[in-house]
Amino acid sequence: MSVKFRIIALSLVGNAAIALIFFALSEYQGEQRESASIESSASVYGQAWRTVLNDSFSSSIGTFHPQSGEIEKARIWNESLVEVGGEEIDLIALVIDGNPEAIETALESYFAEAFEWGDLSFVMVFGRDGESLGCSTAYDGYGIDACDDSADPDFVSASTRRLLAGPANELSLGSVRGVSTILDVSNESMPGFFHTLQIELSAGQKKIGTVVLGKSLIEALEIFEYEFLVKGLINTDKQTVSLDDYFLGDDYAELGDTTDVIAPIPSLISSNRSSLLDLGYWGELVRDQGVAYVAIGLSDYSKINDARLIVISNQRESVAKSQEADFYALATFLAVYLLILLLVILLTTYSFGGINKAIEVLTALTEGNLDIKMPERRFFSSDRDEVGALTKSLETYRGHLKEIERIRSEQSQKRKERDSVIISKMSSLSNQLEGEAKKVIDDDIERMKAVVETEDFEKAEEASTEMMGIAISRMSDEVVSLIEARTGEIQAALARNEELLLNILPESIAARKLANEKVIADSHESCSVLFGDIVGFTEISARLGPEKLVGFLDEIFSKFDEFSDELGLEKIKTIGDNYMVACGVPNPDPDHAYKIAEMGRRMVDYVRTYSLEEDARTAMRIGIHSGPLVAGVIGKRKFIYDLWGDAVNTAARMESHGLPNRVHMTAETAKSIGDRFKTERRGIIEIKGKGPIETYLLSA
Repeated sequence: MSVKFRIIALSLVGNAAIALIFFALSEYQGEQRESASIESSASVYGQAWRTVLNDSFSSSIGTFHPQSGEIEKARIWNESLVEVGGEEIDLIALVIDGNPEAIETALESYFAEAFEWGDLSFVMVFGRDGESLGCSTAYDGYGIDACDDSADPDFVSASTRRLLAGPANELSLGSVRGVSTILDVSNESMPGFFHTLQIELSAGQKKIGTVVLGKSLIEALEIFEYEFLVKGLINTDKQTVSLDDYFLGDDYAELGDTTDVIAPIPSLISSNRSSLLDLGYWGELVRDQGVAYVAIGLSDYSKINDARLIVISNQRESVAKSQEADFYALATFLAVYLLILLLVILLTTYSFGGINKAIEVLTALTEGNLDIKMPERRFFSSDRDEVGALTKSLETYRGHLKEIERIRSEQSQKRKERDSVIISKMSSLSNQLEGEAKKVIDDDIERMKAVVETEDFEKAEEASTEMMGIAISRMSDEVVSLIEARTGEIQAALARNEELLLNILPESIAARKLANEKVIADSHESCSVLFGDIVGFTEISARLGPEKLVGFLDEIFSKFDEFSDELGLEKIKTIGDNYMVACGVPNPDPDHAYKIAEMGRRMVDYVRTYSLEEDARTAMRIGIHSGPLVAGVIGKRKFIYDLWGDAVNTAARMESHGLPNRVHMTAETAKSIGDRFKTERRGIIEIKGKGPIETYLLSA
């Protein structure tokens, strides 16, 4: 593809890319404005809906509130006898007696006016344990009759039909406001949505029952639609309800048939539930329908996850204007885009007409034709444009060609001198070698001499570079051989160091120490520890002398080390004539008690047969205990793997209170061994620092 068409293509793609970027930014800004508008609408609708709800509550149920209601209407909660129509009503006494018929008669009498004027939709009375004692209703037709047998209020248990515990707290003062739903279990009637007020009845400072007052939310919803010219719906996870489900009302939002508008609401709420819960609201503008959805909490007294008010506003006019503006913007863009493309085509055609001629001139110069005619000026051309600059460069290039030939001649001379030095150095290296190594270097020298003997400049440069590579490779081989020799020595030293560390520490602990773990301390819940001490070691030391004594200990303890390795135990340390070994550290072992007992048995058997001198036998005291302990490595220098804890001290006490050539153990160890060894009960003995302890001996 020619440069001209590339520039045109670049203009096409570039302008399209810019348009897409601006379109994406415009869409993003539109989304942000839409999001801000939804948030503002949610705030306005939320405040307005709460105002409507509070006004509705205050003018209806609120007049019966025990603390803030009207005194005449609320006196039934506070006075024993209330006169209505010449009859005296004692609601407290009726609830205590628990007579449903009398209670319902009293409710209908006392709340008759409230029912007639629509201030209340229903009144329910429950006993102290939440059992239903009566229900009276105005039945305003807004959903299921609250006192119907198929009514299922959300504040009553579906299984026990008792009043559920309300959200009362220390600030409720005996009355709790809320919003409730009453469903029809037979699905014959629409659900009802109500303001509710639960009032506790007390006698002698004891709760005797609860009264629930209810007022339908439908009238409040109609007021809200009228004031804001919107469509309002109450949405739960089970269904979505509008005023049209109860009565044929006015279309304040001017939406017409709302079937297609309401149908997607459950799906929209389900897919945006996380946003709804996080922000406390959700909204979306659906352009193809020309409506905006906003979901807010149904009430401050209910969770948004349970029930929501869905507000649908008519946005068809604004959407139409937005689409019209988008159309004109697109048309303007296309017109400008085509104009720019036309100008680019004209400019590239006139301005770069001399490029092809310049290419012909450059080809001739590279082939050695220095008399070629330079490109002529064309329309729109000048000394400062690309074609003029290219012509000057070509004229300069002609003068540089001869200069290049001169430089190549000088480079060839320097290359030959460099090659001579390399061959000389390689010959010196060959004189210092013998055998096969010398033969390899000599062969390389002969090959170097052959490759550099050419008159072609480019080939000679390549051959010289190859020769340098050979020389550097051979010299580096010698250096690598030296490094490998030193590396072998270092690795051997590291292996010896690691072997020495494994003789000091367990393998797993040594690995952690090599990994620079600063403090190693592990708790082990079930281990066994053995202490062995040579009986009469002081007298033996005095009799043998230092050199024989060390040989004696080395022979015995080396045998003990063999026993420990065979049984998979962990030798901890030796202190003088004391030998300490453990099982279950650092790795757990379910047979730790059995293996440590077997170690003690082998130690006793070996020492019993060991003879220092003629007719002189040695003896050992062995002490064992099983239990939890801490094992680890501490310190920076001369560290060892050691054990701490009560189990270690107890094992040491078993050794110090033991008998010569007997394995002395605690009851814990004896129990862990079970019947794998025969043990003898030694009885309860007084152990220093531990008190009386029951101990055992391993049977001989």
